[in-house]
Amino acid sequence: MQRMRSNRQHTCNCLVSTAFATCTQMLFNFPSLWLTAVLRLATASDHVHSKAYHNPVLPGFHPDPSCTRVPEWDNTFFCATSSFNAVPGVPVFASKDLQNFRQIGNVITRESQLPGIANTNGATSGIWAPSVRYHNGTFWVVTTLVYDHLPQNDPARWDNVGHSDSVIGQANSPCYRSIIQVIFKSTNPFDSSSWSDALHFTFEGYDTSPFWDDDGKTYIVGSHAWQVRPMIQGFEIDPDSAGIIGDIHDMWPGTGGIAPEAPHLFTKDDWYYLMIAEGGTGLNHMVTYARSRSMWGQYDPDPANPVLTNANTTQYFQTVGHADIFNDTAGNWWAVALSTRSGPEYTYYPMGRETVLTPAEWKEGQFPTFTPVRGQETGPLPAQNKQIGGNGNWAGQDDFLNFPPGSSLPVHFVHNRFPDPSAYTVSPPGHLNTLCLTPSVLNLTSTDARTAVTPQTFVGRRQEHVEFVFTVRLSFASQQDGAEAGATVFLNQGQHFDLGVVTLTPQSAAEAGYTGKPANASARYIRLRTITASSSDQGASDPLSKPDIFLLEPSLQRSSNLQLQIEAVNRTTYAFRYETAGGWATVGFGNSSQVSGGFVGTIVGLFATGNGANVSDPAYFSNFSYKGNHAVF
Repeated sequence: MQRMRSNRQHTCNCLVSTAFATCTQMLFNFPSLWLTAVLRLATASDHVHSKAYHNPVLPGFHPDPSCTRVPEWDNTFFCATSSFNAVPGVPVFASKDLQNFRQIGNVITRESQLPGIANTNGATSGIWAPSVRYHNGTFWVVTTLVYDHLPQNDPARWDNVGHSDSVIGQANSPCYRSIIQVIFKSTNPFDSSSWSDALHFTFEGYDTSPFWDDDGKTYIVGSHAWQVRPMIQGFEIDPDSAGIIGDIHDMWPGTGGIAPEAPHLFTKDDWYYLMIAEGGTGLNHMVTYARSRSMWGQYDPDPANPVLTNANTTQYFQTVGHADIFNDTAGNWWAVALSTRSGPEYTYYPMGRETVLTPAEWKEGQFPTFTPVRGQETGPLPAQNKQIGGNGNWAGQDDFLNFPPGSSLPVHFVHNRFPDPSAYTVSPPGHLNTLCLTPSVLNLTSTDARTAVTPQTFVGRRQEHVEFVFTVRLSFASQQDGAEAGATVFLNQGQHFDLGVVTLTPQSAAEAGYTGKPANASARYIRLRTITASSSDQGASDPLSKPDIFLLEPSLQRSSNLQLQIEAVNRTTYAFRYETAGGWATVGFGNSSQVSGGFVGTIVGLFATGNGANVSDPAYFSNFSYKGNHAVF
């Protein structure tokens, strides 16, 4: 982390008309003062005094944000967020103005980088809390691969990971580290392939974050497994061998809230500042601060703690915490944090934990202060500037994809764990402008709703809007019993809504819940399957939610081509439809509380499966359209 120091500013306000002549004379008599004034006026012109903006700035499943400004990269802000089991993992965003964030890539794009993601168990496992920093021409992302089903006192639970653009060493340990450096002149975060395979270091904890002190040494701060012993800890590492140097130091246990975690270490005005989260990632989430004159303490808490929280309020934005702080070129301070658009009832929040931005103030010699997080904020934002390279989506952008020949999946599309690359083909011969999916044996629930021994055929994008309309055209002609393809609202393997076209024998249809007039032979059905936490392990519908299944009309039995639609009608309700000759027909509805909870957020996407059998007939998707209601927050 670059050291952050404040300097007293001595300015001559030459904008006061009565003093203009005097100030002008001073500027010409003192050239250095003139140059300083010109530079400050130029900086001021790049910022507005106060401008309104809306949260979240990274909408949808983007928790545990970390951001840093990099002067060497034209003062671009770079941000990264947690991805858990989603692959590609650790999305990276860039912004020039803190208003427009473009996804420029992902850190984890190759299975060789971190093969352990394939073996995670449960939706709360996977990649937790990346910290992004820049040091001496190198971008660092330090994070943790967590096997959340293991006990907190099991060292194998924590696989601490960092990344650099070249592999610089490997430690032989069940808990290990990686560093991905992005060499400034050769590789960069705009090129996802530049991120290296993982190096590993031994630390029985999570939420690790790097720090560089004036002594030139590299340090890591992290959260010890809090259920074993709540403590923020720190240690020195060798940046070349990835080994820990010396002792692991206890730094601060927090103020007494559960789960002291998410530490970031800064220096300013000859103080070391620890910024952490406490209270757990739910309604009691909060940000607290402490400081010390020496790195290893004693750390004294801010008397104003918690410095940022929406706990015990009626605000729509709840669970505010897990923050990071940085400044802009004008010296204004900003914080990012996670938050849920849930209200205090904490029931309907399918998008999960999202990234919000709030102004901060950090006066010399004092603790920083923060503006409470709200949906509409004002602050001294930089002037609007969308000069960001790459062709990735802007945060909150709609989609219309026709999968042209020669294209690849968009950078913001994700799978559940590492996919089978052969199951996805863009614009294959004879089916131009389609995405061809080969069905997987496993459906989206898999065998136990927690693991997947073989990849699932699934790809989608994050739900970013409270209200949206998603449509896609499907061509799927398989006559094999159980073959299914369609669209889904997917939170995790144990919580998802699947709108699929499925081929079933009369017996299979009856077993699936079809109660209408039976077909004479195998036939195609439209089915809405609701999988929630109370569903069976084998992927049967939630017994509390009757499956919606209908025999397709004769015209759709003969044609393999139809259009599917999912609409988030409001914050509580999804509607699932398919197109008929007479217009859209509603198959059923879903309650958004059934896809809320945990650490992740919903993904709207496509799937194809044999529901336990091998199916070779491909599904072809086209006209992928996602349109959010940008007026509703």
